[in-house]
Amino acid sequence: MAGSLAALKTLPCPAGDKCTAFQCLFKHDIDTDSTIAITNSEQPVTLTLAASDTTQDLPRKRVKLDSTRAAPSPVARQTEPQETTPERTQIKRQKVAMSSVDELASRKMEPPLPIGRQPQSSAKGAGQDISSSSKVQDSKSNSASPSAPQTRPIAKPGVKASNKAAPKKPETLNPRLLKQSPAQHNTRIKLVKALHEQYARLNLELKKEAKDDASKNLLLSDQELIVKTLDDEQEMAIKKFKIYGNAIRNRIGACKKMTVAKWKEERLEATKATNGEETENASPPIVVVTGLTTAQEIDFVHRLVSPLDGLTAFGYVASIPSDEDIRKAKESVAASGNVEVCDRCTRRFQVFPGRREEDGALASNGSCTFHPGKFYYGERGPGKHSSAPKKYRCCHQNFNDESGGCTTASTHVFKTSDPNRLASLLNFAETPPNPAVPVDRAVGFDCEMGYTTYGLELIRLTLVSWPDGERLLDVLVQPYGEILDLNTRYSGVTPEAMVTAERWKPGDDHKPASAPSSDTTKSPEQKENLKLVPSPKVARDLLFSMISPDTPLIGHGLENDLNAVRIIHPTCVDTVLLYPHHKGLPIRHGLKHLMERLLNRKIQVETDDDRPEGHDSAEDARAAGELVRLKVRDDWCDLQWKGWKLKDGEIVPPGS
Repeated sequence: MAGSLAALKTLPCPAGDKCTAFQCLFKHDIDTDSTIAITNSEQPVTLTLAASDTTQDLPRKRVKLDSTRAAPSPVARQTEPQETTPERTQIKRQKVAMSSVDELASRKMEPPLPIGRQPQSSAKGAGQDISSSSKVQDSKSNSASPSAPQTRPIAKPGVKASNKAAPKKPETLNPRLLKQSPAQHNTRIKLVKALHEQYARLNLELKKEAKDDASKNLLLSDQELIVKTLDDEQEMAIKKFKIYGNAIRNRIGACKKMTVAKWKEERLEATKATNGEETENASPPIVVVTGLTTAQEIDFVHRLVSPLDGLTAFGYVASIPSDEDIRKAKESVAASGNVEVCDRCTRRFQVFPGRREEDGALASNGSCTFHPGKFYYGERGPGKHSSAPKKYRCCHQNFNDESGGCTTASTHVFKTSDPNRLASLLNFAETPPNPAVPVDRAVGFDCEMGYTTYGLELIRLTLVSWPDGERLLDVLVQPYGEILDLNTRYSGVTPEAMVTAERWKPGDDHKPASAPSSDTTKSPEQKENLKLVPSPKVARDLLFSMISPDTPLIGHGLENDLNAVRIIHPTCVDTVLLYPHHKGLPIRHGLKHLMERLLNRKIQVETDDDRPEGHDSAEDARAAGELVRLKVRDDWCDLQWKGWKLKDGEIVPPGS
C-alpha cells in the first residue's frame, strides 16, 4: 500500500490551486523544490533538498488539470505578501522533509536526517514536539561548520545507557490471551467478572473491619483486585484446562460462602508466600511417639487384629473356593461369550483373551469415556432440607450431570469381585507356616493392580517392615492376561517401566536395581528400577517366604490386596477398620485423607493434575503403618489410664 501511495506523487493534483489538503498525496509545483530519491530497500535511502535562497520565500504554485488531461499550464498563485526570514524558510524545508519521512516510515525504512540537523541518540516519541526540538538542533548546527560531516554519537565502552523500566500498563477485566483457550471469550469474560465481584466484596468487607496496620496491609487496590482475578483465572485456565469451567465456578461459589476471617487468612498466606515466609497456620507433621520399644509395639499390634468373620460381606475371602465352584464360574463366563460391564463407563462390551483372530483386538465397542476420579460430597447449601451434592474428584462435576466423562481411554475395562471367578484364574491359598520368619516381625503390605483381559490383576507387590518402614520386597508382576490399561493414574506403573524392567529368575536377588538419574526431585527409591517377576503366583511365593500366619499384615483396604495376590491371611490389621467412617462400611475414609487429618502429612501428591504420576505402593504401605502406630499410642494411653503397666518389658493388666 505504501508503494501505491508513493506513486501518486507523480500525478498532478486534481484540485489544482484550489487544493487545501495538508501534505497532499498528489504532485504540486511546490514539490519541485525538493526531490526524494528512493532506491531499492537493500540500498540506503537518500533525502536531498534542492538548494534555494535562504533569504527569499518562493511563492507556492498550483497545477490546474483540465478535463482532457493535457499538459498543465502553471498558474501563478495570488498570495499575500509575507515577511521572508531564514526561520520561515527553514520551517518550510522541515515540512517537506517530514512528509517524506512519514512516507518512508510506512515502509519501515529509516530515512537519513536532513542536512544541517544534528543526529539524535534516541528516537523521539510519537507525541513529542518536533518544532521545539528542531529549533534547539538548528542552533547547534549554526555554530558548526556547514561542511563538517555529521555522524551519530558512539557510546563509550563500559558505560551503560539508562534504561528506565516503563511503568506496567494497567489491566482491565479482560481475560488474558492464551495459546489455547479453555472456553469461549464471552464465557471467560462472564466468569472473570463474577470472580472479580466476589473478590471486591470480600476486600470491601475486610476494609470495614481493618483497624490496625497489619489488616490494612492485606487490602487490595482496584488494580490489584483486577490483577489477582486475572492471575487466578489464568492459572485455572492453564493448569486445569479440561475442568476449567467447573474449577472457576467452584472458586466463585466458595468465595460467595467465604467469611471475612477466611479471606483474611488467604490474604495473609498470599502475602507471606510473596515475601518468601512460612505461614503461621502451617503446622508441622505429627511425629508419633508411642512410649514403647519396637518389640513392645509389635506385641501390642496383635491387639488390633480384626477377625475375618463377619467381613466376607465387604470383600474379604475367609475360605478357599472349591473346585465345583470354580467350574461353575468358568461355565458362566463361557455362556456369556465374555461379555462384561465396563468398570468405568458401565457400558457392555466383549473381551477377547488371546486377541480376536480377525483384527487382533482385545475388546469391542470402541473407546471409553469416563470420570477417573472417585466420588465425594460437597458442602451443603443453605436451607434446612438441603443435601450435599455428589461430585467427581477428577473434574468436580456433579454426579447427575449428563455431559459425559472428562477422560477418554482406548478400550473398555472390567473387574470382578466374585471369589469363585477370581479363583478360576489362580486359586486362593492360606499363608503357610514358615519357621524362618522372625517371631517379632510385622509388615506393611500394599499392591497395585491393572486391567487385563481377565479383569483386575496384580502388577506390583510391596512389603515393608513395621514400624521402621524398611523395604523387604518390591517387584513388578507380569499378569496372566493381555494388558488393557495399567491404570497409571492410581497404580503409578507405566508401560515403559514394564517393558524396560529386568526379568527376575528363581535364585536371583529380587531387590530393585539402582538406576542413575539426574533428577534431584526424586527420592532414591524412585530412581530404582524394579524387577519383573513372571506371574502373580511367583510374586505370592516370594511373599510367603517373608511372612508366616502369625505375622501381622498391615495395610489400608486389605481385602483388595489380599484378593489380588489370592491369599487368606488370619492376622490382618486394616486401617479402614481401625478408623471407620461414621456411616459404616462399605463407606470408608481414604488413606490420603486420614494421613492429612490425623498426622498432618501429605501423601500421593501430584505435581501436575493433567499428568498424574500415580501412587507409590511403598509410600502407601508406610503411611498405613504410621496410622497403626498412632492407634497403638492412643490405645496404650487408654490402657495406662485403666491401670495397665509395663513389667519386665511386657504389658500387664492392673493387679498383676
